[in-house]
Amino acid sequence: MLSLRNAIYIGSKKRASLYDLTIPENFQGDLILFIHGYKGYKDWGAWNLMEQAFVEQGFGFCKFNLSHNGGTTENGIDFPDLEAFANNTYSKEKKDVQAILSELQKHVNPMSRIHLMGHSRGGGIALLNAADERVSSVITLAAISSVAARFADEKMVAAWKETGVRYVKNERTKQDMPHYYSQYLDFVEYKDELDIEKACKNLNKPNLVIHGDKDTSVSIEEGVEIAQWTNSPLYTIENTDHVFGSSHPWYQEELPEALEEVVTIVSTFILKQQPVKLADENSQLASQLVSLSKVDGETKEMELEFLLQISEQLGLSKEDLIELFEKQIAVTPPKNEVDRIIQFYRLCLLMFVDQEIHHEELKALRNTGLQMGLNPTATEEVIKLIQLYPGKGIAVEKLIQIFQVNHN
Repeated sequence: MLSLRNAIYIGSKKRASLYDLTIPENFQGDLILFIHGYKGYKDWGAWNLMEQAFVEQGFGFCKFNLSHNGGTTENGIDFPDLEAFANNTYSKEKKDVQAILSELQKHVNPMSRIHLMGHSRGGGIALLNAADERVSSVITLAAISSVAARFADEKMVAAWKETGVRYVKNERTKQDMPHYYSQYLDFVEYKDELDIEKACKNLNKPNLVIHGDKDTSVSIEEGVEIAQWTNSPLYTIENTDHVFGSSHPWYQEELPEALEEVVTIVSTFILKQQPVKLADENSQLASQLVSLSKVDGETKEMELEFLLQISEQLGLSKEDLIELFEKQIAVTPPKNEVDRIIQFYRLCLLMFVDQEIHHEELKALRNTGLQMGLNPTATEEVIKLIQLYPGKGIAVEKLIQIFQVNHN
């Protein structure tokens, strides 16, 4: 296990800032790199509890302070350095992500699968860094869809130019937060590189969009735009705000319900991408998936797309998958129970990928669980949960808990 707290990295303009990095003992190769939002920082609100929730499921997690967010290496909470805050720009934040990715390469070797996850303005910054070859997928939480829209008020920009600085009140700290006009000039200079719509339309990696339906800081319409541009589903968290029920300071020992739901959705999204490490040949799992897809007499397009995605992660080509459709390979379940549980879960995801399931498919799924030596009561509970919450999935921690409770 690796745990770094308040470690230092060198960000944009060679300014030092803080980061946390945790790699758990049961690390499977997926690391979430979290980018905070405007007037935010890595230790804001319930972000530490969110990190803990992901780490407990075997994910690596890194969160960091953007170099010019107003924090210092001595004090990374709130905004002791308003001069740095005043000099912050979108392009600096984009470069900070590049810097922290390079920092991670020093500690995680070989480099794992990096999932950029950004909140609010940080979500936009995540999308702007999506093309980096070190990034495997992008996750946005209440993200902005446009940098240009932040400068759309012509009267504001004109007054800003005249005075050279404008202020935004921080209602919590009561600080007048300064922004130098150089921020706007930076946007003009790097306008093409800061085009979130363009970055979205060029995105060729898995993308997850989450937004609260009661968000008054960043309209859910911005989430709709990101989902449309990336051809991704929009997961709407009902009756929740911009920070998913969190606040600062956060004294509770548990995550707010909405943020807990975010963790579950994100965990499932990453799990679907995760290569399966089994004691048996990977073609055996792919063969089992193929067999289940044919139970109802046909393999639907969505099922085929899911099969292609999983097969690619297993190192199998499209031609290998076609061959599996033409022959049957005897499957030996993994020896490790956790691997069997996750394998069964993947089979469930395939069955429900089109949100339709037939009697014969359910029968085959139940029989498969029995053949894998899994508790039938637990497998039935997993099936029911996926039926109740289509598309949202089940967190790995919850999966294991279901089977632990039902152990004889």
